[in-house]
Amino acid sequence: MPNIAWLRLFGLGAMIVAGTWFGFRQFAATPPKFPPASDFMVEGYHIQVSLHPSPATALKPGTFTVTLRDSAGRPVSGAIGTATISMPQMLCGVSPFILTETEAGRYVGEGIPLMAGSSVADVSMTVGDKSLRVRFPFAAVR
Repeated sequence: MPNIAWLRLFGLGAMIVAGTWFGFRQFAATPPKFPPASDFMVEGYHIQVSLHPSPATALKPGTFTVTLRDSAGRPVSGAIGTATISMPQMLCGVSPFILTETEAGRYVGEGIPLMAGSSVADVSMTVGDKSLRVRFPFAAVR
């Protein structure tokens, strides 16, 4: 039986090189692209969610702005706004934050994405007895 130890060593080296190459490709990949703002219609309300800066930076606050208007386009004041950042494809936890009204129909909050990659902000606006929910996708980078 021939000595094939060198072949096994070569195969192990090839697997290490391939794994390293794929790993570096993952870290060097360009971030997913999402628009900095999205518009939603929920139960007759127009909700626009935007993020600055876009893409966000992992572990640093990003400013989320929610504009809430009724079906006639008038700003809606007095809503209670909350949001939670998560990565649905990962098990890295969530990052909740409050949205505060800064002017009629405009709500602002700072959220912190926990990791780089594709994330979502689940935004909830409570107007009277209605709870309006939207999911805003965004990207975070290192």
